[in-house]
Amino acid sequence: MSEKIYVRKCERYTLWEATRPIEVDVEKLRKCEPPYDGDSPEELLTYLNDHVFNNYDWSETNGEVYGEDQSYDLTFDDVETEVYSDTREKYAEDWLDVGVPNDEWRKMGGFEVFASTVE
Repeated sequence: MSEKIYVRKCERYTLWEATRPIEVDVEKLRKCEPPYDGDSPEELLTYLNDHVFNNYDWSETNGEVYGEDQSYDLTFDDVETEVYSDTREKYAEDWLDVGVPNDEWRKMGGFEVFASTVE
């Protein structure tokens, strides 16, 4: 190995994040387009996922019925989240990589890996 070679430490962990809870007014949803006609938490979740989540058009269409700000909030567009669980507090998987910096290896953080201790 006459060329320069580098070693780096890597770490993998998981973060769970959530937005603040938003109260759902089911009676107003029943007056929206399309109207919600379910009766269970599972049906509500399906309706929100299929028609409201990330759907700015739903917010525009139903703003007068549901409330402009409230309907926009339900789309979860441009919301802040807060970390509620972080595996680094208990464990993380770490390993060593040997290789060289290489901008073409973007998926590996700009590092061309020749050998690694990760499985």
